[in-house]
Amino acid sequence: MDYMKRKLELPITQWAARDHHRPLLIQGARRVGKTALAEHMGEQLFADGFVRLDFQTDLARISAIFDWPTDDVKGLVRRIAEYKGQEIRPETTLLILDEIQLCEQALNSLRFFEGTPWHVLATGSLLGVTTKKRSLPFPSGVEQLELHPLDFEEFLWAMGEEAMASDIRAHVANATPYIRHDRALEWYRKYLVLGGMPRVLDVYRSEGTFAASLEVQREINATYIADMTDPDNGISGISAKRIWDSLPKQLLRASTKKFKYAEVVRGGRRERLLEPLEWLSAAGIVTINDLTCDDRAPLAPYNDEEGSYFKVYVADTGLMFYKFGIDPAVFLDEEMRPNLSSDFRGALAENFVMQSLAANDVHTYYWMPTDKVGNGEVDFVFQNRLTRVIPVEVKSARNVKAKSLQKFMREGNSPYAVRLSESNFGRMAMEGSGGTLLSLPLYAAFCLGPSMEVDEG
Repeated sequence: MDYMKRKLELPITQWAARDHHRPLLIQGARRVGKTALAEHMGEQLFADGFVRLDFQTDLARISAIFDWPTDDVKGLVRRIAEYKGQEIRPETTLLILDEIQLCEQALNSLRFFEGTPWHVLATGSLLGVTTKKRSLPFPSGVEQLELHPLDFEEFLWAMGEEAMASDIRAHVANATPYIRHDRALEWYRKYLVLGGMPRVLDVYRSEGTFAASLEVQREINATYIADMTDPDNGISGISAKRIWDSLPKQLLRASTKKFKYAEVVRGGRRERLLEPLEWLSAAGIVTINDLTCDDRAPLAPYNDEEGSYFKVYVADTGLMFYKFGIDPAVFLDEEMRPNLSSDFRGALAENFVMQSLAANDVHTYYWMPTDKVGNGEVDFVFQNRLTRVIPVEVKSARNVKAKSLQKFMREGNSPYAVRLSESNFGRMAMEGSGGTLLSLPLYAAFCLGPSMEVDEG
């Protein structure tokens, strides 16, 4: 598979250049490209490349390497070099410990590499769930990064559209119409179908059709189901799968898309389903977005006795589309797409925005007024660097009415609001609020975040 450029390359490069070394742990859901990223950075940044231990392929023998005292770092590196038949040089070789969560002793050993001359990069899937069963504490002295599926900007890079990605960022800053808007919308719709799993995109690039990419999505979906139904997980695998299967229906709801336990299984209750839901979130398979009734910082989740006000999104929009079971050709056809329900298109758009915000490590909520009266819901709100609260409304087409944003801005004194739709870039005064409405195309959602600079004049 050809390597695809990732945004985490920059922080990894900065980590490798530091004088005082700490091991680096890259977490993320399965199949998001952690191994490919680690190997690429080893090739690019280290004179002697990388040496990789793959715990998935030879767990018993590799685990034996860590049965010895792991605080003897020199001895540990020597045993790894002997097992691999490769020399590992301090400073010039990257040591990759791939899928390290499979060996508790190996994960614990990371803390002993702090301050040593060796560069150690570990990758881990399902770390949020496997660490619950650990007998040893999670290692200290470890830097951590999280890798998500490719976001839309990385997708454009992978498709050879680097110039378009740069143009979009420029138009977010100046809020002027983009001449290639329609072409960018075409790429956005393809991204909704394909998502950001590297193998899916690689197959699409090589074959140019969706048939092979759908097969890869089917395989990834099966892998996730196998993980969640593994009896060693200590959760109800049946319940986890039912939650996973219910998400398209939950997000298709015309009214609030609040997660409902009763739509997972008849008579479903929080006590039965909360643990498998948390497992799915910790595994990086889904993203949970809580309700807040706050309109000023600091934002906090709405605290009700049931703990039942939140939404659940699929972490990759391509898998979300796959789960709907709709032919990509129907969705991408200009004449056939309007025949699909607006609820379906809205669910895809909202899931896409959640994925974009999660990729930027934005802590989001959705908002409703405390009295829950009327249609006052705002899809996403987050705090910027100055602790001002920014509301974001998602529109699946070119319907751009923004009553909820107006209400929120009046009550929360937000400096600006963001409306995402299929319309081109623009800016206008928000009537009755004294703030600015920034109108952005949906495909520009990757620019949103606490550090986003907006001219509020």
